[in-house]
Amino acid sequence: MAASVTSIRPPVRAPDAEPAPGVAAHLERMHAQREELFAAIEGVSDDELWARPNPKKWSAGEHLDHTRVLNRAFRRLFAFAWPVLSPWARRRAGRPYATDIDDVYERPGMPLWVGFLWPPQRTPARPCGLGELHLALREEHEAVARFYADKPEPVLGHVVVWDPAIGHINLIQGLRVGVHHDLHHDRIVRRMLGR
Repeated sequence: MAASVTSIRPPVRAPDAEPAPGVAAHLERMHAQREELFAAIEGVSDDELWARPNPKKWSAGEHLDHTRVLNRAFRRLFAFAWPVLSPWARRRAGRPYATDIDDVYERPGMPLWVGFLWPPQRTPARPCGLGELHLALREEHEAVARFYADKPEPVLGHVVVWDPAIGHINLIQGLRVGVHHDLHHDRIVRRMLGR
């Protein structure tokens, strides 16, 4: 009897296949979930925003700024990888590639404690208003969108980077990981603020 093989990789699609969740869908979700979150927490006081649940835990404002800092770091990494790896990826552009990835922040054993590597710049010692946090995150998301704007998905799907916690991901999956990351912190912020 032949053993069945289960793939741990996400499904792949051919470049000319029916559109699947790709760059446009991931960017749309990123923008929509940001706006949903800030609409839900509108009117929160600065005291609530910057109150730490205990001295070793981040405040809601710090979680929000951390998402901006991490998005910026990933965008810069991808901007560095693009000119280096895209010539090779262009030769593979006719092959199938993954456009989605599971929510890595829900994986058992995912090291959620590594956020300290991307500390928020805004803290209770350096606070700002909710509107400023919203604007800063919106501007970073727009910078992410500009990065992806002129790049063909079949090439993005073959530019692969490696993350020690996630493994190999292409730049489309990397965008999706960023969306999952924002959602992970959105949930924490909503819980902290009771929204």
